[in-house]
Amino acid sequence: MFTTIDLFSGAGGVSQALKKHFKIICAVEYDKIIASTYALNHGSDHLLIKDIKKIKKKYWNNLKKKKLDKQELDLLVATPPCQGFSRHSRKKSDINSDERNKLIFQVIKISNIFEPKLVLLENVDNIINFKVFKSFLKLLSNIDMNGNKLYKNKPSYHIRYEVVDAVDFGVPQHRKRLILIAKKIDSFPNVDAFISINQKGKLQSVKPHEIWPNKTIALTLGDYLKQYNLAPLRAGEQDPEDKLHRCRNLSELNLIRIRNTPKNGGSRSDWPENQNLELDCHKKSNINFGDVYGRMDFREYAPTITCGCLAYTKGRFGHPEEDRAISIREAALIQTFPKDYKFTGKISGISCEGSSENIATQIGNAVPVILAENFITRIHEELTSTSNRSINNFVYG
Repeated sequence: MFTTIDLFSGAGGVSQALKKHFKIICAVEYDKIIASTYALNHGSDHLLIKDIKKIKKKYWNNLKKKKLDKQELDLLVATPPCQGFSRHSRKKSDINSDERNKLIFQVIKISNIFEPKLVLLENVDNIINFKVFKSFLKLLSNIDMNGNKLYKNKPSYHIRYEVVDAVDFGVPQHRKRLILIAKKIDSFPNVDAFISINQKGKLQSVKPHEIWPNKTIALTLGDYLKQYNLAPLRAGEQDPEDKLHRCRNLSELNLIRIRNTPKNGGSRSDWPENQNLELDCHKKSNINFGDVYGRMDFREYAPTITCGCLAYTKGRFGHPEEDRAISIREAALIQTFPKDYKFTGKISGISCEGSSENIATQIGNAVPVILAENFITRIHEELTSTSNRSINNFVYG
């Protein structure tokens, strides 16, 4: 089985996708409660609960010696915090100095130690507008304009990155993300891998490698959720058979609002004017949060599941047909976690207990499992093909 490390592992959505094809030798998560969710689903033997900045090089070298025994790491996966790169950040990308943005360079540090055959990185689409991302690309590629190494003692990578919509890879949700796959270069020169930046600081395109999955058609939200046969709920209720199938209560005014919102895609623009349901702040001409107080649509795809996905007031998170916001279970399913996936909001790690908002944050920050599966399956195919070629060359060469 191929080997992998999962950095910034969160609640374990990527690890869920990895387990079929890879042995996870280490997963790193800083938050103790989130790490408890990870451990519930994937165990704790390989889990390191620590600030990644404080993990010394000695630890990584010992792990490499103990777990790999002179073999190369096959895949390094990283999903660093995205909040600092978000379009909702108040600072422009060229002046944003959010300390979390620098965590992306931990990927470089660990790549230089393990020299993995492949690197997979996921983040918000807006990361491509940040100077720190351009610096990251140059350091990870480690290639000069002639296709040779810039730093002789560090690995070089041929990088391909694209902004994708999760709905194009089997996820019933519109969710734009930056996906990057880097392939280790073993033969030089490789001019195709050189990454240039023009005088305006804009990234120039490079010739992409071929390690990329084909697009797949996603089921609509209704067809996707229908297979799980979830019980109907009222606002504030919990399914006694599924403790995660619970939703937030609504005030009397918000109950009136959602009852006046047409099913399957209705929004606050549909509210009758004579009932004075609209907030004063939304009446201003420059306000553009049209999805707030809206319903999802079973006939379409869900909007991006965020950390505020349980709140009817924070986006189009109203249930398509029932007069309530979506439940925790529905949010997790839209993120394509398995129905039996466990979540906890407590350090104690008791499944289904603790803060609903804490669990929603874990779900909203996760990589959709099926999105990760598409890319990881393609990476596994590449590693298998490369391994078979190496064996044939050894036997017959």
